Amino acid sequence: MGKLSRFDLISDIHLDHWISPVPCGAVQSRKIEKLFSRMLPVSPSPVLVIAGDMGHYNNQNYLMLEFLKQYYEHILIVRGNHDLYLVSNQQRRKFGSSDARWEDMKNRASALDNLHFLEGTCVTIDGVTFGGTGMWYDFQYGMQCCGHSLEQMTAIWQETMNDGRYISGIPDAEEEKRKLELVLARQPDVIVTHVGPDWTHAKNRYARGVTKSFYFFDGQAYLDQCEGKIWCFGHIHEHYFYIHKGCRLENNAMGYPGDFAFPRIRTIQIGPRNR
Repeated sequence: MGKLSRFDLISDIHLDHWISPVPCGAVQSRKIEKLFSRMLPVSPSPVLVIAGDMGHYNNQNYLMLEFLKQYYEHILIVRGNHDLYLVSNQQRRKFGSSDARWEDMKNRASALDNLHFLEGTCVTIDGVTFGGTGMWYDFQYGMQCCGHSLEQMTAIWQETMNDGRYISGIPDAEEEKRKLELVLARQPDVIVTHVGPDWTHAKNRYARGVTKSFYFFDGQAYLDQCEGKIWCFGHIHEHYFYIHKGCRLENNAMGYPGDFAFPRIRTIQIGPRNR
């Protein structure tokens, strides 16, 4: 078997915005099949990377993964911020914490073969090493570029972002950086995070004002180590790639209904890519 030459990428699926989470069972499965059948590439790659934000309901997310496993030998997932949301009193009573909801999602998915959650870990598939972690924003754009203090950034975040309302136990950005350092020490070919490492190419609504701080972390020191690698990320609902410090950054968000006319799972070629 030759070295893996391509993989498929999607992020920010937000499944319950596309399909109501009720009723469950066969009706859900048929709706998921209809939605994703028109998003799949003509020739799916052996590997699908989901760069965070599957949706708010674990049972619905599982049905989606079950469908996608019919087309992909391996599925790799990092946690997104919305994968931690507790959006109802029922969820808060059931899980108690966001971490517990995420653990439940991983336990459900363990019934599927070759489904890998990247949490400071790596997996090698046909000679290509993928590594990742969800990451978290560190407020550095607002502090470095806007002159705000950490206390000011925290106050702005609390006023403008839903994460503080729906996540019980906010992830630790420094702990996520330590996980990323473990990944980079393994010299992966492909890095996957939900939150992106570079705000210099932010576009549209993500390019305006201090709220850019809540969509990226300061990953410049990490990008210095990533020449010749591919870095996949989500969190922002955009479709683009660019080269920065010799690293190819790829984003392919599905987003919310209305964000894009025809969202698709996109195939990423492993190797040099010209503009």
